[in-house]
Amino acid sequence: AVRIRLFFGVAPDLATTPAVLPQTKAVAVSLEETAREYRAVAAGGVAVAVDRERGIFSVFRANGETLFAGVDLFWDRDRSATLTAGMDEDSHFYGLGEKTGFLGKKGERYEMWNSDVYEPHVPDISALYQSIPLLIHFRSGGTGAAYGVFLDDPGRTAFDMRTSPDRYAIQSENGNLDLYVLEGPTLKDVVKRYAGLTGKPPMPPRWAIGYQQSRYSYMNEEEVLSIARTMREKRIPCDVIYLDIHYMDEYRVFTWDPERFPDPKGMMRQLKEMGFRVVPIVDPGVKQDPKYPVYVEGVREGYFCKKLEGETFIGNVWPGPSAFTDYTDDRAAKWWGDLHQFYIDHGIEGIWNDMNEPSVFNTASKTMDVDVVHANGGNPKTHGEWHNLYGMLMSKATYEGMARGLGGERPFVLTRAGYAGIQRYAAVWTGDNRSYWEHLAMSIPMVLNLGLSGVAFAGPDIGGFSHHASGELVARWTQAGALFPFCRNHSAIDTPHQEPWVYGERVEAICREYLGLRYRLMPYLYSLFYEATSTGLPIVRPLLLEYPEDANVANLCDQFLLGRDLLAAPILRPGTTARSVYLPEGEWLDFWTGERLEGGRFVLAQAPLEVMPLYVRA
Repeated sequence: AVRIRLFFGVAPDLATTPAVLPQTKAVAVSLEETAREYRAVAAGGVAVAVDRERGIFSVFRANGETLFAGVDLFWDRDRSATLTAGMDEDSHFYGLGEKTGFLGKKGERYEMWNSDVYEPHVPDISALYQSIPLLIHFRSGGTGAAYGVFLDDPGRTAFDMRTSPDRYAIQSENGNLDLYVLEGPTLKDVVKRYAGLTGKPPMPPRWAIGYQQSRYSYMNEEEVLSIARTMREKRIPCDVIYLDIHYMDEYRVFTWDPERFPDPKGMMRQLKEMGFRVVPIVDPGVKQDPKYPVYVEGVREGYFCKKLEGETFIGNVWPGPSAFTDYTDDRAAKWWGDLHQFYIDHGIEGIWNDMNEPSVFNTASKTMDVDVVHANGGNPKTHGEWHNLYGMLMSKATYEGMARGLGGERPFVLTRAGYAGIQRYAAVWTGDNRSYWEHLAMSIPMVLNLGLSGVAFAGPDIGGFSHHASGELVARWTQAGALFPFCRNHSAIDTPHQEPWVYGERVEAICREYLGLRYRLMPYLYSLFYEATSTGLPIVRPLLLEYPEDANVANLCDQFLLGRDLLAAPILRPGTTARSVYLPEGEWLDFWTGERLEGGRFVLAQAPLEVMPLYVRA
């Protein structure tokens, strides 16, 4: 990788954000100067050339092949910076984390600004909960050459592959242009190099790879225990039950509601005996209450985010007026992490971080004021500069606190918001989707691009969170979701329940079959998770990752691969009992019938409600 940094002023600042791992390998670089350019050449690696007159720069591979060419850079009086680089008809773009739309991102423009978006997720929405500013440029036409551009700027940025027909643009509102060019040359190489830069995921506990059941909210102990008993009575495999915000005492984190949950330790014992883990939600907002010990300690010790003049920032969220921990302060982050001993003492091994964009109800921006100042270890940053890091640093504090308290057991953290490097600390779910067939379809490219962006452990809410799901939709979504890395059914408070048995015996049987398939595949899944921890490669993959020379798969995202060897083609429309499936080169076996099929072609797969087309590489 090559790092390219734009400085304003005379004092170069080579510090990185927490997204980037410390780089310890020294690289020998020689500098060459001619009348036309400066050229820096890394021993055995890439070269960077800068035009002396115009400032245009290019990056070359060791063999002299142009990698990142004719890069122009502009900035205005407000220091907003824009970089443009060439693209052509053979260019394809991937990555960018959690974005709406199809797999390929050419012809689109996206912003990076973590946002709580409850409105239906449609292509018009350019920013969701995660901001991962990694763009992968892949050239088709036989070369298969790829490179990645990672912009390490946690402020507001944008990637524009739409405005110009022959150039794409990368924009930084704060002028914080800190680029890493990842040379590839293959797609897999780019993904691996990005993982080397920002980290690989830890191995999760095996129970976290199982099926997980959630609701906003299971309202009391008896309902939670009833869900668990019903899962066991109906032989639906399940490892985890979630607790949403109603388990707390007036939404105070690190508390239990004494009426709804009068004996949480007793409830936990019963659930453990049935083989269940509990994952409670923990939001960043700490209720402003002089009788609430967490708030009192946070104020007294200076752990909360402040304005420049020293006033604690207060914003309205579920508890009402609330303070927010400043996770850029190591003391505050450790304090927050250690508070999770409260949950560990109740037998809890996993935590769900929500609302951590951070979402704030009573501000025009729906987030923390951009003039809040984060301590950042003595190098203060405004929230406008550091916004996209907030959720990642909350999950880091949570993960490290749980790890300290669990005595060697692997912790599990699930997060809604994140930035580059989030994979080191948490799994990601794709937020408040809806019970729309379109959202089932969109979840596939969303999870595939998250995987290409380093986040291997990801998935949507099965069945959709908001709106009302039909039995057919839940059946089809469970079929697909059973093969996603993160596998959770979740529904909103004002919608019908959508546990697998709600829709009658036929849908219940389908859910049992496909969740059972997930557990039968557990050795394969577990191995893929281990591969992700070792290489950074995704668990579910676009066909493009394994077959980059096949022009048919450049934007194929209504089917996916689980690892290299299992190809799933979910049904994405109601009333559909057959679909076209593309089988790449080689021989494939129909998982259900054993029929051998030659690849490199489309086949028509029969798919009654009980069947999701599934194929195994011979």
